[in-house]
This record gives sequence, C-alpha cells and structure tokens, in this order.
Amino acid sequence: MPSPSLHGVIRWCHSHTQGVFTMERVRSPIISQKLRVVVAGKKKQRRKNISSVVIGIIIIVALEVCLHQRACHTMRVHAFMRPQCAQNLRGCVFSSQKQRVEVKWASCICDHRPKLISLQPIKSACNPINNNNNNNIFIHTRHHSTTITRLQADLSNINESNWQSFSAELEETLELPSISVPARHIHWLLSNKDSPIKSFLALTMDEFEGIHPKIKVVQNLEQDDDDDEVRKRILLSSVELIPDDTFHELQEKFHARKEDTFNICIPPHQQPVTRILSKLLPEEAQPPPSSYEQVGHVVHVNLKAQHVQYGKLIGSILLDRLQPTTKTVVNKLGEVGGPFRTYQMELLAGEDNYFVHVVEHGVSLYFDLRKVYWCTRLEGERTYMLKNEFQPNQIIADAFCGCGAQLIRAASQKGCRIVANDLNPDAVEYCKESARKNGIDVSPGNFDVQCGDAREFIMNLGMPMSESSSSTSSSDTATNISKLPHHLLLNFPLDSPSFLNALRWWPSGEIMDPPPRIHVYTFARGDDERTEAEVAIDMVADGLLPEGGYSIASKFRGDYLNELGCNVEAREIRDAAPGKLVICVSFSASRTLLRRMQGDFFD
Repeated sequence: MPSPSLHGVIRWCHSHTQGVFTMERVRSPIISQKLRVVVAGKKKQRRKNISSVVIGIIIIVALEVCLHQRACHTMRVHAFMRPQCAQNLRGCVFSSQKQRVEVKWASCICDHRPKLISLQPIKSACNPINNNNNNNIFIHTRHHSTTITRLQADLSNINESNWQSFSAELEETLELPSISVPARHIHWLLSNKDSPIKSFLALTMDEFEGIHPKIKVVQNLEQDDDDDEVRKRILLSSVELIPDDTFHELQEKFHARKEDTFNICIPPHQQPVTRILSKLLPEEAQPPPSSYEQVGHVVHVNLKAQHVQYGKLIGSILLDRLQPTTKTVVNKLGEVGGPFRTYQMELLAGEDNYFVHVVEHGVSLYFDLRKVYWCTRLEGERTYMLKNEFQPNQIIADAFCGCGAQLIRAASQKGCRIVANDLNPDAVEYCKESARKNGIDVSPGNFDVQCGDAREFIMNLGMPMSESSSSTSSSDTATNISKLPHHLLLNFPLDSPSFLNALRWWPSGEIMDPPPRIHVYTFARGDDERTEAEVAIDMVADGLLPEGGYSIASKFRGDYLNELGCNVEAREIRDAAPGKLVICVSFSASRTLLRRMQGDFFD
C-alpha cells in the first residue's frame, strides 16, 4: 500500500452540509498548527479551525471543495512546504467511490508563498479505497507506509528478559522501485549535484531516517544476455513521480531502464531506538522516550511518569542498541540539588558501575557520576572559553571547578596556570587525579585545586601566601598563587552573583592591565521590561554594588557598570527550563569598580 502523503494520511469526510478535515500522523508530533478548511455548498460556506499535528515542517493547507450530489468534482490545494514535498505530491491520487482525480503538476518555491497544486479528474473507474466509508477521500503518495505498527502479541507480557525473542516481528521489509544504469554512470548519478535522480533516491525517504548503517541504494543486478556492459540497480523512492522529460533524459544519456521492485529488509539492530520502543511499548506509554545523555559508559534518561513502569524494558533496549560503548543505563530521579549539585539515579540495565572515563577534545576525565556534577551540554561553552577568552600561559581561577574539565583542558592545551576550588571533596580529588593522568604538573604554583568555601577562595585570590593563611581559619583554603588571575570563573548558576561581593577584598592598587575578567553564570528569566541578558546583568550589578537595598530590585544597570570600566558582555549559554536561560555575564574587575566596592565613592 502506498504511504500517506507528507508523512500522514489526509482524510476528508464530507456530507451535504458540513465537512471535517483531519490529519492522522504516525510519528512523534513536533509542532501544532491550525488548519483552515473551507467547505462550499450551493448556498452555504463554512470556515472551521481544526488543530492538527505537523511533523518537522509547518504545512498549512486550505482546501476549497465544490460539492455536488456528494461527489468531488474540483479541488485546489494551497500549501506551504519545502520544495521536495511538492515533488512528493506529483502523481498523487485522490479517490472516492464516485470520482478519482490525480495531481498533474506540483511546484513550490522557498519564499513561503503558496503554490497551486492542480488536480484533474481521471475518467477511468476505480474501486473505492475504503469500502466501509464511501464518502472518504484519501491522498496517497510515493512513499511506502511509515506507520509504526505495535506488535500483535500481548504487550503486557513483554519485558526486559524476553523482548529480543520478538526480533522477527520487529523486522521491517520495504518494497522499493528501482531503475538500472550501466555501472560507469553510478558515481556521477549519486554524487553530482546536477544529477536528475538525486532527489528521488531511496535514502530521501523518511522510513530510512535514523537507520544505521544506512542502506545501500546501489545493488547488484542479474545481467541479461543482451547487456553489453555491467548494469547496477539504483533504489528509488519513486519511479512514477520522476517527470517524463527527466526519465527521457535518463534513458538517452545514461541508458536507464525501469526494473522490478526490490525488497529491503531492516533488522532490529539497524532501527533507531525510538522505532523499536514504539513497537514494544503499549499505547499508554506512547510516545516513547526520545532522548538520552551518554557520559562515558553510562547512559542516563529522564523517564516521564507514563514510562517509569516500563523502565527496565527501556533500559534493556537502550543497552542492547548502544553497545559496545554503553554498559550501564540509569534513570535520573529528581532534580540536581544538595550542596554538591548531584542527583539520585536508578539502575535500569547493565553493570552497577558509575565510575566513568570521559574523553573531551583529547583530554581524559575520570569521576564517579553519582558523586560529582557533570553536564555534557557545557562542552561547547568550555570550547568557547578556550578559543575566545583564555590566552596561553594565563592564570585561570575557578571557584566552582567540579571535576575540572575546563581547567584540565586549559592547562593541557594552552599551558595555563590553574588555581581552583570546589566544596565537594570528591570532585577535588577527581580533578587532581585526572590532571595527573593527562600529564599535567600538579606542583604548587602550577595546578592548585583546593576544597573549601568559594567566598573565602575569591577573597584570598591575589593575597600573599602568609596573609591568606592568617586570614582564614583553615590553611586548606589558601592559594599558592599570589598574583591576581587573568580570568575568574563562577559557574554556579543557582547563586553565583551572591559571591561577587568577595571581590572587595582584592587589592585595587595592584590591578593588572588589562584587569581580570570575571565570568558569572546565572539563571535568568526575562520580564515585561527586560530580556534574560539584561536581567542577568542587573543581578551581577546587584551582587557587586547593591542599589536601594536587597529588597528593591534595580534595573538596567549595565551602562552604570560600563562607566566604571567593566566592559560588560552577556551571552546565552543554554535553556534550563521554559523561559529560563543560563546566561554568562563577563566583566572586567577594574580598579574603579574595586574602589567603589571598597567604599571609595570619590574619583
């Protein structure tokens, strides 16, 4: 059976006085879009807004249907779609019991203007597509069905122990059209941008999205006795939809000819995890989990409430499909919290081993995932800092270093001197051990990592060793680097700005030129007046120089900080929640700023 047009089935059920337009979707919904339907009778016209689910691209369809004695005589379709989708429609057949129409031409351009798709009647009679409902109109296209059918077996009996016994049922077979050409033309037809069949190759079909390894679109072909040279089969998504002039070009220039259909088998081990889960999980657990994060050999997922009771099955499938790099699958329980910013986890499948080895841009990191905070999504931010902020042989300070990914990369790749701190003793030990294993000299003055309070750590930066030791209750919080750092990182989004008042202890008379750059990471939500970045800048300003007391929020203070020589910049790092972003506010700890923080309000 041909597959639904534009990845779905558009079904239009009509009567004398009303029309209903529905779009059935077979894949995970991404965007919800209002569709307008216009139904015109003899003296009646109705408009109705109907919600539908659109996949991947927004498709806005308006149908104008003239009804006469319950038969469809004319139809025009206006659509916003990507260019390839217009090609998908050419050759589609609209069918009802009494009438059949075919798309004679279809076109689309990329400036989002609607293009007319012409439908013309087909005189030949045909059987209705659905005998149970003679008033249904169906649209079919070139693709084979993308419907993901759940197994007919009792899904309640499928668990992590026996799901692999259903491999035969999970296997998919697709019947694809094909053409053959002499082998000497294969490379040009597949690789050249001007190839007339490039947009019709089987790999463009949604059925092959996520398939790994990819199918081979070129297959061997049994040679005929009349063939003068070896021919190869090319698998296509359609032969009928190739324009006549294009196919004539293929015949004349490349000696192409149509061949019989070819069956492609897709075993379970080639299918994406979400497709397997869609078949095995019951209806109440749909749609299945669609994302996960891998940290070393550990994969962790955030299961929703409807997925929790099937966690073991989901974990077993993930473990099987992601081998050999995955040995443990866990479910994240709750949110990151506590003084060390860790979270609880539940073992779903695999080994009860959480000590991971992570390689990031050639640097090896070793830590226990249960005992330290780790965020893979910050890899891009760490790379940004190395490329755009840190310079070779600079001094980098970090008050919340964690397991030290940023610092170890800076030390190994740019030769930076490191002074760092974290409240979590396990994170400090893992940071030191990872540095040693990466060949970094961890001697005093080169790579110092200590466990203690971040506020005292910031206060002591720049102080001589003897002064810092005497000013604190514990020698563990004293730094061995007496020179102010070139960069200070405060990556504790929950409360970083509150630690900025510790900068008033820095000696304003010893500020280097250019002054140290402070990088503050904080959560921020925009409001009616300010963007998220402006809110974050105001939070930093309040942490440095509170204005109006702690009970009154000050606004738009970025220009004020710049007047003090701070050169404030704000960057969006990532989404933390709907409407909540992580923003990095960078500013210079200028001499004027420090003097103002220390109570000197005179220039």
